[in-house]
Amino acid sequence: MRRNSVSMRTAVVAIVMVALSMPLIAQDLAHRIALFKKGAIRVLILSGENNHDWRTTTPCLRNLLLNTGRFDVRVNEEPTGMTAATLAAYNVVVLDYNGPRWGPTAEKALSDFVRSGGGLVAVHGANWAFSGLVILGAHHIPTGMMEPAWPEYKEMLGGVWSDQPPASGHAPRHKFMVNIVDRNHPITAGLPASFEADDELYHNLHMIPGVHILATAYDDPKFKGAGPQSPPAKGGWPHLDMTPTGRNEPLLWTVRYGRGRTFYTALGHDVKAEEMPGFSTTFVRGVEWAATGTVRAPEPPLRSWAQPLAPR
Repeated sequence: MRRNSVSMRTAVVAIVMVALSMPLIAQDLAHRIALFKKGAIRVLILSGENNHDWRTTTPCLRNLLLNTGRFDVRVNEEPTGMTAATLAAYNVVVLDYNGPRWGPTAEKALSDFVRSGGGLVAVHGANWAFSGLVILGAHHIPTGMMEPAWPEYKEMLGGVWSDQPPASGHAPRHKFMVNIVDRNHPITAGLPASFEADDELYHNLHMIPGVHILATAYDDPKFKGAGPQSPPAKGGWPHLDMTPTGRNEPLLWTVRYGRGRTFYTALGHDVKAEEMPGFSTTFVRGVEWAATGTVRAPEPPLRSWAQPLAPR
């Protein structure tokens, strides 16, 4: 009986302490939000590791958003320290990350953020991360480090790289046309039927049911590269298929995760690719949609946001 009384008092004390801390937590969040540009969409870019040149692509993505005048942006280059409190002030998270897993606290923080209604945008090689493939270092060099996949990550992104049949891959970088297949979605409404990319054209990405495809590109066999790679040694390159498929491959899509919205773009290999009008426009519109569910029509409809609009 005495033990039950002690347990009850402990539980009551814990509840009271939580209740007392709630106003302080809310006040702290309000203070953080007040430090952002008034009326702007608050964006956190997660970066710091990538087989692509994140030291140039992350600043580029940040500038594309800032140059629209609609966003205020922060960058976190050490996502392993992330908690729910880290994300609480933001409307949307942008992933320019491809590296080791973050650990249970940070991973739960992101999945809970999206599930509860936060926006998520993933760029290019971000869907290699956490897929169970070898961790890639700078310049696409395999590190030999292997980690188990994070299943929720695939659910949040809608599709990831895989070495299982049909193996993912891409032909050598080249110019191609991206064709919009849903011209009524807020991200693509009012845009031309197609736009040019100078990029890697990913193919055979492993998709989950329910992904909503916005745009595709024809994976032309004339750009055939090295072809399928031979099975690697453990910790080396996985068995990817770099032979073009001769099919229209999905490059831009959305997916719902809980109450959250995700936009993924397979484009964005480097700064040159990201500053092209097609990537730039769909990226900033995708971030706005993921954060708010709507998109304010840009002026003009297709342009590079590498530079801000000239004052009128």
